[in-house]
Amino acid sequence: MFESLRPDPGERGLTRAARIFDVLAVLSGIASILFLLLAFIGDRPASTFRLLSNFAFAALAYVIARGIERQKPWAKWLGYVFAVFELMDVPVGTVIGIAVIVYLHRASKAGLFGARVLN
Repeated sequence: MFESLRPDPGERGLTRAARIFDVLAVLSGIASILFLLLAFIGDRPASTFRLLSNFAFAALAYVIARGIERQKPWAKWLGYVFAVFELMDVPVGTVIGIAVIVYLHRASKAGLFGARVLN
């Protein structure tokens, strides 16, 4: 009879964590393309390692975002590991890392990663 008007914090945490990884993937992809363009123009020498690591970072963030949306347990743990590495990137990465940890914890606490979801 009485329903809560407030959205479930676990479900919101799941969505927000996935969106953070989507944004990280897009920004990292854009940065990679910009570094590549600067290398072609000749303004800066391109570091192959930096380009490959940026593209790998973007791909990993995208895969984690899709896994979190599908509530896969491996994505939760990869998200936590990714967030811990982000904590070391002061100051913006620290805020991002804390936000990801908080949102993933909320979703885990709500039992969203424990349930079987068909997809």
